[in-house]
Amino acid sequence: MLTEFWNWLSGVDYGSGALYAAAVVLYIAGFLGAVLPYPGCFVALGGSVCYALATGEPYPAWWFWGILLALAILGTLADNITTALGARKFGGSKHALWGSMIGLFVGAFFIFPFGIIIGPFLGAFIAEYKFQSKTARDSAKSGLGATLGLLAGVLAKLVITGIMLVLTLA
Repeated sequence: MLTEFWNWLSGVDYGSGALYAAAVVLYIAGFLGAVLPYPGCFVALGGSVCYALATGEPYPAWWFWGILLALAILGTLADNITTALGARKFGGSKHALWGSMIGLFVGAFFIFPFGIIIGPFLGAFIAEYKFQSKTARDSAKSGLGATLGLLAGVLAKLVITGIMLVLTLA
């Protein structure tokens, strides 16, 4: 029995096992990047590369990687665009957009997980109130818009990362 186990153990390709593990870890980090302020779609793209190397099977031509790269770029842009559109829709300025992004970053690290929602709202509110001299009511509207836009961006990044995963595994 010990001999059988030793033979199995010596036949395991540890390189591909490590690449599979790296692909799983990178995709988990990619999905977390949809919520946390770092480019999770590009991290997930790294997971696709690790998976391709682990399987050793060639993917379709260059267009496959072009599609994954385009999705990673779209996912990264979606976050910024939806936050800006949300702030603009509710009357916010560029200050609200920057305040919400700074608030997200600070909130994610200090009040996790609630800071991901509270941070952008407070950041946009403070930026509008302090730098644009808006009323508290108008600043709160801008904060709400930035937060709703940010949540729409999170949803978009989750969907795009999921699509990247499905395409990789297909």
